[in-house]
Amino acid sequence: MIRRRFAAVVVFAAVSGCSVFRGAPEPGIPAPRGDRVEIGSAAQLVAEMRDRYDGKWYKTLTFLQNNTRYTSDGREEKSQWTKYQSIPGKLRIEFLPRSSGSGIIFSNGRSYTFEGGTRIDARRQIHPLVLLTGDVYVLPASVTLRRLDSLGVNRSRFRVDRWEGRRVYVVGAAAGDTLSSQLWVDADRLLLVRWIEAQGSGARRTASDTRLGAYRNIDGHAIPTEMTVYRGGRPAFKEVYADMRVNVAFSPSLFEPARWKTALHPEAR
Repeated sequence: MIRRRFAAVVVFAAVSGCSVFRGAPEPGIPAPRGDRVEIGSAAQLVAEMRDRYDGKWYKTLTFLQNNTRYTSDGREEKSQWTKYQSIPGKLRIEFLPRSSGSGIIFSNGRSYTFEGGTRIDARRQIHPLVLLTGDVYVLPASVTLRRLDSLGVNRSRFRVDRWEGRRVYVVGAAAGDTLSSQLWVDADRLLLVRWIEAQGSGARRTASDTRLGAYRNIDGHAIPTEMTVYRGGRPAFKEVYADMRVNVAFSPSLFEPARWKTALHPEAR
């Protein structure tokens, strides 16, 4: 269960050393703007992300997720999940096979964990990558900024840096700080490329480093198709996505905890 919860915190990221945008941009992946607005604060960055894709972001996303968990003794544990995301703020994760009845729902700022068809946990929780890869493009900027505060991001710390050879905006940490919660956004395309989440405190302070990449054009939308989470500088969890579909009609029941076992799936429609 602990392993599942750790992995479920992440929706998207990328393999270290994998360029985020290789060669010419694919159709649907926005090219750099000729009239680039020079951004100088977290508030301006969030507002520009919202404005750049205003009315152009997908409403739903579903895909098969192929997982690899790297154990401390060098083994690789494989698993598969199906994910259903509705923007803003909703995500359903089903651990396969579906007959296991296990998974997680994120909805309205809370998470609900299920084991064998039974809800075993409910708590307040903002999913950072649902926020930063989806909600930021549709929510009012003021709402996104409040949620960043809730995630422990220090919005007063803003800088321009480079990542994988590209210019990025970093919010939440000074240069060299890899333990504070922070987001890295491609400066030209205003897409998230890295999320670091602080964990623990004092001498026990650590962080999970989620790296996004392999952006592809999925029906006209720029979506990352791989991820890797690093801990202590080593890969801990990798996701590779398949059968990605956008703007599929979802039944609201998918995100209702009371209907975990009876929710209507899009393939059933």
